[in-house]
Amino acid sequence: MDLVTIILPVYNGEKYIERCIDSILKQTYSNFILIVVDDGSNDKTRSIVMNYDDNRIKFVHTKHFGVSNARNIGIEKSKGKYITFVDADDEVSNDFIESLLNNFGKSVDIAMCQFTKKNKMYTNNKETIFINQKEAYKYILDRKYGGYVWNKMFLRDIIINNKIFFSTKLNMGEDTLFTATYLKYSKNIKIDFNKKYYYRKNEDQITNKYDGSTTSVLFSWVALKKIYEKKCPEKVLEIKYRYLKKKYEFEKIVKDLNPPKMDIDYEEFGFIQKVKLKLYKHFSKLIICIKRIIWNIQF
Repeated sequence: MDLVTIILPVYNGEKYIERCIDSILKQTYSNFILIVVDDGSNDKTRSIVMNYDDNRIKFVHTKHFGVSNARNIGIEKSKGKYITFVDADDEVSNDFIESLLNNFGKSVDIAMCQFTKKNKMYTNNKETIFINQKEAYKYILDRKYGGYVWNKMFLRDIIINNKIFFSTKLNMGEDTLFTATYLKYSKNIKIDFNKKYYYRKNEDQITNKYDGSTTSVLFSWVALKKIYEKKCPEKVLEIKYRYLKKKYEFEKIVKDLNPPKMDIDYEEFGFIQKVKLKLYKHFSKLIICIKRIIWNIQF
């Protein structure tokens, strides 16, 4: 059985990390190592992790440099053929690893599944499909899959050989940029329509709070635009559209916003997109509240 490395970054995760680790240890596929990278926690995270008596768990403590640095440490210490990621406040289905591995064939470079925001996994034996690189770039802009790294499984050799790491300059959007960069070296992608990952919206997370540093997501969209211009040009307009929405959102919330520049011709957008952008520009706070309500209902 091929060895899988699961990388779990955590910062002050005492509230949910035990449930997270328990869900991982219940996996039907047992040949894995779990690298828990503690990003300078000052709560009970360390003692909770150290209380586990399982030699598959590897604990690493580092200073608080952010999730990107923590994941990079996990990559550097990884072993085996495959790498996947789990966030400390989330949970996975018992067959999360097995189902992703089953999607790998000789020519598959990355496998991804859907996720749910409800504490219930779905295994409906839905179909799995092969897609090419260009289609994959479209899928990671789809909210059912996203550019997240935690609902995907990667080939370790592609990551190591091409020196693909998370940008430590970003604390939002770093995962989408990582995935988009990885796809540059991927030809065949497998999509699993079953929901195997439970994403918990934890309002205590620093990444869910608005401050000046959250504008790093704008820098990620600028970097993504460069990739999409070469790999999936028909989606460049959507990248620009999402950049502007975030920019308008932050302008209402963050003081002294200094966003990166992106070359955008407003006339490129269709009528509906123009209307939405105007609404975001003037009513972003209200729209954000409505979107969060809809998000919680849908998932």
